[in-house]
Amino acid sequence: MKSYLQALKARYLQGWERQTTVILIASAVLLTLHRKYSRTRIFSTHLAAYFDNLPLAQSHPYYYWFLSTALTLFLIPVIVAIFGTKQPLTDYGIRFGKQKLGWSATLAAWVLMIPVVILSVKVYPPFLKKYPLCKVVANSWMAFLPYQLAYGVYMFSWEFFFRGFMLFGLEKRFGNYSILIQTIPFAVMHFSKPLPEALGSIIAGVLLGVLALETRSFVYGAAIHWLVAMTMDTVCVIISQV
Repeated sequence: MKSYLQALKARYLQGWERQTTVILIASAVLLTLHRKYSRTRIFSTHLAAYFDNLPLAQSHPYYYWFLSTALTLFLIPVIVAIFGTKQPLTDYGIRFGKQKLGWSATLAAWVLMIPVVILSVKVYPPFLKKYPLCKVVANSWMAFLPYQLAYGVYMFSWEFFFRGFMLFGLEKRFGNYSILIQTIPFAVMHFSKPLPEALGSIIAGVLLGVLALETRSFVYGAAIHWLVAMTMDTVCVIISQV
């Protein structure tokens, strides 16, 4: 039995590299925790009663979702990166890197996506039912703007996890294949979105991965993701009220 276990260890564990192993295992655990606990229903079920006296109660579950994502997909991965892989955070894209390329790509991508978003909403009405995720904030710009800021925290955390923690964390071992590896869970996490967006997330995952590697930063992907998301919400609100 002992020799068999030693043979299994030699066959399956030999050559495992620390950083890659930590990133892959942590990614599975963190995505599971995120999927289970960073959800609006968790707030609605267990915490809503403590916040009923505050205005816009319907928006509270979304703030919980966005801000708890900062814990599961940003803060905890940062801790794992620091203590689990012992690599500096700059190696995970927490820097501006090539700013000229990054900001130029951000502006170009946003300008390009504005007409795409408008056309998508016009052609595919389910977008109007989906966005903004929290309908009550559509009634007032004073509610809409802080909601979008919290949404930005969500997008920042989301981008760090996929285009920072996973992409850069796996690059040393898998090279450019790390782009495709992080795209898989990224696309799966979009399964509940409207079909065009779910399929588009595959292309977005690859392009944002390329941008991150080219600029050595996930920041520009986060900016693009946030700007496009805000544009979608804004377009949907405007069209719905016309």
